[in-house]
Amino acid sequence: MKTAIVTLTAGGAALGRKLAEGFPQSDLFVHAKFLRDGNREKPIEGNFTVFIGEIFSKYTSLIFIMAAGIVVRSIAPYLRDKKTDPAVVVMDEKGTFAISLLSGHLGGANNLSREIADFLGATPVITTASDVNDRIAVDTLAMLHHCTIEDFKEATKITAHIVNGEEVGILSSIPITMPLPSNVSLLKAEDMHGVNIKGLIYITENEVQHLIPCDKVVLRPKNLIVGLGCRKGKEKDEILGVITEVFQQAGLSINSIKQLATVDVKKEESGMIEAAEALGVPLCIVSREEISKIEDQFAASSFVKETIGVGAVCEPAALISSKKGSVVIGKKACKGITIAVVKEGEEVYGNRCCRD
Repeated sequence: MKTAIVTLTAGGAALGRKLAEGFPQSDLFVHAKFLRDGNREKPIEGNFTVFIGEIFSKYTSLIFIMAAGIVVRSIAPYLRDKKTDPAVVVMDEKGTFAISLLSGHLGGANNLSREIADFLGATPVITTASDVNDRIAVDTLAMLHHCTIEDFKEATKITAHIVNGEEVGILSSIPITMPLPSNVSLLKAEDMHGVNIKGLIYITENEVQHLIPCDKVVLRPKNLIVGLGCRKGKEKDEILGVITEVFQQAGLSINSIKQLATVDVKKEESGMIEAAEALGVPLCIVSREEISKIEDQFAASSFVKETIGVGAVCEPAALISSKKGSVVIGKKACKGITIAVVKEGEEVYGNRCCRD
């Protein structure tokens, strides 16, 4: 996570230097007249609001050491929505308080405030209702389990039920790894008859069938890996079309795709690269050497074997790039494109061997 530390006074610059020691991935911006180290520190020159506009979207979090009023007025022109705005934390130059000002949950400002407080011995100031009442918010639940939220308005309704102490249920296809408040219960589909709840959170890669009349929100875990093979020259739209068709037939959500995977000889295939970019996921490259170790587990093509040295691509590529995954859709061929889908095991891990 790239962080900008922004200061305007001599005292703020001194605290900023100390803070930067604990956040090595940060850039320290200091008013030009207080600049000390031109190699490590960056000067703030010209109109401050214009300067903020230049850096606002370049960082995932911004720490301001100055009055909160200055920060509010300076960031106001650049605010979009909580799905994309960076985390904003405000500190006084004595380092007494670390105030979570913007994007507390999805942006991570609440956690950043706590981290700053732990490092400096400050007091974190967090005002989100779910946090101060020891509840959970739907966006926090989504963030901690690497899920996307399908409808933020519905998520707000469910969070309100939780904060107000009303009963909410969770139906999840993945393990829930965080403690839940007493009014939030893990449920099973077979136990839903007669359940009296105000809201229901679905966490699933599958098509959702609403089971009872109440407020609902759907979270999509990033737990599906799409293995791909294709003839040379296949375009992005063709590949996306096949993926969409296969997912619709299987009742799966494209929003649950974690990554695409293919064999190393296809690493420069522009259609695959562009399809991954369009989906906002990595394209993971698997070597033929790795595939050769498990290709006998899958139906092989003698033509493909003669052409690239291995007889199977989409299924082994997806399986190898997963963590303890299992095949949920075996190889399907359509219009010169082969596709398979693997679901991650419970031990989901970060992407290795991914094309940046």
